[in-house]
Amino acid sequence: MTDNLLPFQSGSDKDEQLYGRPHYPGMSNESSTELSQEASEEKDRPTSPPPAIVPQQKQMGTLTVDPGALVGCLNRNTFILLSNHQSFWIYPTYIDRNTVSGYKWNGYIWIPWGTDLDRIISFQCS
Repeated sequence: MTDNLLPFQSGSDKDEQLYGRPHYPGMSNESSTELSQEASEEKDRPTSPPPAIVPQQKQMGTLTVDPGALVGCLNRNTFILLSNHQSFWIYPTYIDRNTVSGYKWNGYIWIPWGTDLDRIISFQCS
């Protein structure tokens, strides 16, 4: 039986996700040192703040965000609205079937962040 929810690469690297690459220690299957993982995190981290203008969000129902729709926002500033009515800028670097991870703008710096896709009500890439 084949799982067709999201495409995976075939072969010896079948656990590698197509949409981005995990940046949290322990999530990668590469045989790299912790130091090189930290260097990779710094490379993926955005170097400038998000736009000052907050986009107007469309209120949708309680639907789960499709990972295929969010993949266009990889490595781009993205404004999201969560089911708890919090909204903020993220910079997604990894998306799988159920989760998104990357960085969240806390008003001063980008911090590592991740959540389940079913917590996202709406999103807009810049």
